[in-house]
Amino acid sequence: MVIPDPGTKMRKNAITAKNAEIVRRHVEAATQMLLGNRTLQPGAMIIAGELTDESGRMALAQMADALGKDLVFLAFGGTADGYCLTDVAVVALRNGVCHNRLGCRFYLPRTGARAVILPKPNVRGHFRLAPGELMHVDRKPAEIEDGIARATARLGKLVEPGVDLEGRAIINTYPVAE
Repeated sequence: MVIPDPGTKMRKNAITAKNAEIVRRHVEAATQMLLGNRTLQPGAMIIAGELTDESGRMALAQMADALGKDLVFLAFGGTADGYCLTDVAVVALRNGVCHNRLGCRFYLPRTGARAVILPKPNVRGHFRLAPGELMHVDRKPAEIEDGIARATARLGKLVEPGVDLEGRAIINTYPVAE
């Protein structure tokens, strides 16, 4: 699902139709990488938009709580390389506690199986997206830098042509300013 995060301050006219297409293709590619051929279930969502300040972290937690879903959030913004993915975050509510990690990266194992999400180095373990929830795995995978490079390359290869998720996930694009 692609939506601009309503709880964050967004630059006026930042997400154009062209930028919305960039976001949509990344959400589709990330969904493919994280789920493989599985179907996304109601307990989890992959969303995207701009996250321009620290209040966005609180907005993501409130959104996860209101929806009752685990979230993978892809943050986008303008950089020297153009409009692109700038951050990956995970948000999961467990036993009344919101686990909210910004600064994550995709990691792809050497086998090319499904990607996982690595939090910052000081955070224990990694996250795997099961079809309906985020699961925390209490160890880091091997060869972290190589796995991040594989995931970055794979994401680029999937974004370029686009990914068909028919029947496995619903992608909603909410248009904003042109």
